[in-house]
Amino acid sequence: MLTAKRKAKQAAEKQVSLTILPQEQGSQDIHVEIKRKLTAKKRKSQRRFATFLLAVTCLMLFPMVRNLVMYLDMSKEHEQLIIYQQELLLLKEQLEEEKATLHSREIIERLAREELDLVMPGESKVYQAIPTEDMPQRENLRSGEALH
Repeated sequence: MLTAKRKAKQAAEKQVSLTILPQEQGSQDIHVEIKRKLTAKKRKSQRRFATFLLAVTCLMLFPMVRNLVMYLDMSKEHEQLIIYQQELLLLKEQLEEEKATLHSREIIERLAREELDLVMPGESKVYQAIPTEDMPQRENLRSGEALH
């Protein structure tokens, strides 16, 4: 329980500002505004509350920012995948067109000769070997060995 002296001291320490506002036209009322200045303890308490509120807000915003970054990364990856899909569809169309032309015996034979180096039965293929600088001039091989 506070004593009378202590109460008087606290009342004296509290700073109060009194403001008289101008009268409105046609009114008989006097407007008075009384403001108490905050004590150091009250200001400290308000700063703590503001800091706490800021920390809670940051903790709530962090997952939202993280999800936004993930969304942007996934959106970019999605665009790249769409471009890759379009390239694959174009390649598929080209291969289907090529497949449609492969029904001719002459085309099949030409591709077999050019790309696979195949020959018809009874034919032989002649390879012309031109020696290069990195090719050894003479190798001592025993019988049954092959030069690779």
